[in-house]
Amino acid sequence: MAVQATEKRVFRSRSDAYLGGVCAGIAERFELDTIVVRILAVLLAGLTLGLAGIVYIALWVRLPLERESSTPYDVMPESAESSAFGCVDCLQSAKGCSDDDTVGSLPLVARLAVAAGLAVLFLAVSLNVSPMLPGTQWWQFWPLIMLMAGLCLIIIPIRTRLETAWHALGIVLTSLAASLLPMTLGIMSWATVNCAVVQFWPIAVLSVALWVVGLYRRMGILVLAGAFSFVAFCLMGLTFCMVPGEIEAFFLQMPTGRSFRIAFM
Repeated sequence: MAVQATEKRVFRSRSDAYLGGVCAGIAERFELDTIVVRILAVLLAGLTLGLAGIVYIALWVRLPLERESSTPYDVMPESAESSAFGCVDCLQSAKGCSDDDTVGSLPLVARLAVAAGLAVLFLAVSLNVSPMLPGTQWWQFWPLIMLMAGLCLIIIPIRTRLETAWHALGIVLTSLAASLLPMTLGIMSWATVNCAVVQFWPIAVLSVALWVVGLYRRMGILVLAGAFSFVAFCLMGLTFCMVPGEIEAFFLQMPTGRSFRIAFM
């Protein structure tokens, strides 16, 4: 009975952990798809205005880490020498047998399906939201498709050597979309971009430099640092360089007939 109780516990995953391994551990315990659990976690964090994120951090601290596997490691020597063939470079010979850049990658059909799903989701959201905000057109919400693509890159695992770079690109797309949406809707002026570049161009240059060095040296930590530097650039630009746009207030028209006035500075 004690063994059964131990097996039913939830552990944080070691092998499939991106942010503490909580979602992967829950998915493994209840036999669910890890991607589905991650998507639900992001949706809950947005719907609860961040409260689900606090619960996630609490689980990260509270849940024990998964036990290390006792499976033996695959060890490959750098070279081997025999009387018949002489010295053979094992690592160089193994390159033709497997390509790590393609292991676990999504097939072309799946990529096309994800792209088509993003396009349909964008049209569904924009066509339903624009009537609720009189004076806006559906095409003004085009940064949403960039936002959705960024969230997909963050959530969906990509089994390549540049996996961290793809996740970092998702962070960049998400922050860029969130910054551009107020401008496409007319809440902020496009002059905000010029002001941000003039005032905080060293942060933008630092972000690009970290990206280039991180990709060249294959150091994921530098790529992530470049992505978060870009997030800091966007936040500082919106905070200190905001130029008001033409629209001072929105009237949110609810399906029930009630309307609410949303004023902007």
